[in-house]
Amino acid sequence: MPERWPIHTIVLDLDDTLYPERDYVLSGFQAADAWVKARYDVGGFADRALALFLAGKRGRIFDEVLSELGLLATPELVTTLVSVYRNHRPELHLFPDATRLLDWAESRFNLALLTDGYAAVQEHKIAALGLGTRIGCRVITDTLGRENWKPSVVPYQAVMNRFGGAASGYVYIGDNPRKDFIGARRLQWHTIRVVRSAGEHADYRPSTDEAAEVEIASLDLLPHVVAPVLASP
Repeated sequence: MPERWPIHTIVLDLDDTLYPERDYVLSGFQAADAWVKARYDVGGFADRALALFLAGKRGRIFDEVLSELGLLATPELVTTLVSVYRNHRPELHLFPDATRLLDWAESRFNLALLTDGYAAVQEHKIAALGLGTRIGCRVITDTLGRENWKPSVVPYQAVMNRFGGAASGYVYIGDNPRKDFIGARRLQWHTIRVVRSAGEHADYRPSTDEAAEVEIASLDLLPHVVAPVLASP
């Protein structure tokens, strides 16, 4: 570990950083399953979709599962199921170490959430996790335009516009080096990657330009990396 960084603002990623993203995926598959069952009296959608997801399939899961179930995967049907998936209200729970982090940090630091993803989807996740009452500054990059999803610096600058203070007093905590730390590093923030064994990006080995300064296996280690300081007004 480095010497503890003097930090005034902790900025958190959402998916696979604060809760298991796989839980949302399964929840969405179950919502689609219920819709297919009600419409066609055909079961098994969620189990088949999850099996493909766990096998690493991305992008055309709904098309493949519909075909396996003997249903014609028309663009209209797939679009409807995508809408069911994205608009369902999930039941989600924070990682235990994320709960402990928030308990420890909320009276010591400015807190912000900075997350990619479709705005309605991320809002449903935030509501399900109870984060709307715990983190006042929430930046969903989709609301800034698709061109400003990570790794754009724009959402990071939005957080800085809210809190001010030296860039060196910010730390971004995420799990996906492909996008999480590039914008933060451009603004000279500190960066921490949390590597969870079941995380979507746990096996990814980042380039030098993508890597975070520090990797940790649990958010419980954060107090050993950062020390609170008062942010500038």
